[in-house]
This record gives sequence, structure tokens and C-alpha cells, in this order.
Amino acid sequence: MEEIYFPLSALNTYIYCPYRMYLVYICGEWEENYHTTKGTLDHELVHSEISRYREGYKQTTQVYVKSDKYRLVGKIDVVEERNDEIYPVEFKKGNSSEWVNNKLQLCAQAICLEEQLGIEIERGYLWFLDSYRRKEVEFTKKLRAETINNTQEALAIIEEGRVPKRASINRCKGCSIRGICLPDLN
Repeated sequence: MEEIYFPLSALNTYIYCPYRMYLVYICGEWEENYHTTKGTLDHELVHSEISRYREGYKQTTQVYVKSDKYRLVGKIDVVEERNDEIYPVEFKKGNSSEWVNNKLQLCAQAICLEEQLGIEIERGYLWFLDSYRRKEVEFTKKLRAETINNTQEALAIIEEGRVPKRASINRCKGCSIRGICLPDLN
């Protein structure tokens, strides 16, 4: 049996709402809304060049990574190299966010990059496109453990063919697939 690899973007979705992850990544359900369309357009701009050189650092866009150890695969928006340090940068729509799913996705990117390059990565950054601000995320032992645990939980759902529960109904308001997931509420 071929091993399943879990997409980095699906990890973000799983943490936000396990049922959304199931519908999008297992069932192939999708609907666009303002947020998803804006995110796609913003990322096209971010990925418009393969690499950029700025004052004292290099940025490489759309870096494909994987971890055989944790069975993760995906794409990092930007990998920066500055002062002999390499770290991932994940671009997000909005002004700023304390959403843990963004931090765990970034940490998973670092875990993949570490495995591929044989290095340790202490931090990464979330870049918020609407405010042009970046937020440092330290990859603590706790954050790494939470990332790995969530990856394992999500992989188990896929491998066992289980249908996960929805997150809190409070998260459904801005969800692009609300009409598919909760058609009676629209």
C-alpha cells in the first residue's frame, strides 16, 4: 500500500475545521468567496518571481518540500536566506492574526525544510498582505509537538476513512464551503 502524504495547506484547514478539511481534501468540494479569491490573487503576486534579492537577503518563492518522517508535502510561499539563516515565510490575507492554524502550518513547513536540508530552523514569519506586517513565530518544542500531533490525527482520519466532526459553528460564518457543509443555514 502506498503511503499517504498530507498537504501542508490541508493541515491549516484541518486545524481550522476538521470537517472542512474532509470536504475539501477528501471529497473535493469547493466554492469560491471573497476571501478565497483574494487569497489566490494575493499569492499569484507573491509567486510572480522565482527569486528576489533584497538588501542583505534572498527570497525564493514556491519552494516544494516534503517530510518522509511525518508524511507532509507542500509548498512554502517564500524561503528566505539572511545572515546564514534559512526560514519559511507564509503569506496570509488580512492585517494580522493569532490563528494557531497559521502558526502550525508555518511550523510544518519548517519541519519539512529541516528534514530536507539537515538543519535546525528556530523561527519563521507570517506576512500579512493587507497590513504589510510580518510576525515572527518561534518554533518551540510545544509548537512542534502540536504540529506533529495534528498531522498524525489528520492522517489517521484519512487512512481510517473516518468523517470528522465540524469545528465550532462560530467558524462557519466566513467559510467558503458553508453552503455545502450547512446548506440549511444559507
